[in-house]
Amino acid sequence: MEIIKNIIHKKKKIKKWDLIWRIIIFDVPESKRRDRDFLRRELKWMGFKELQHSVWVTPYDIEKELLCLLKLWHNDFRGDIKFIRAQQILDDHKFRKMFVL
Repeated sequence: MEIIKNIIHKKKKIKKWDLIWRIIIFDVPESKRRDRDFLRRELKWMGFKELQHSVWVTPYDIEKELLCLLKLWHNDFRGDIKFIRAQQILDDHKFRKMFVL
C-alpha cells in the first residue's frame, strides 16, 4: 500500500490538469464511523477536497492508483464507494481556486 501512496504523492505534484474531475461518493453506516473517518483522512491525504460530507473531488489523474487502493480496502472496509469521472462540475470556480487550476 505504501508503494501506491508514494506514486499518488508524486502524481499530485503534476500541475497540468486534463479537465477531468475525479469524484468519490461513499455511503458508510453510522455503525462503521471509524471506517468512514479513516476513508475521509485517506482521501484528504490523496489530495481530494470535500464537495459534500460523503462526496469528494480531485483534479489529479490518480485513477489507477485510487482504484487499486479501493480494491485493497474492499476486504476490510464496510460501505458503498463509487468512483466517477466528470468533465464538468457546475460552478466549480471554488474548486479550481482550491486546487490552483
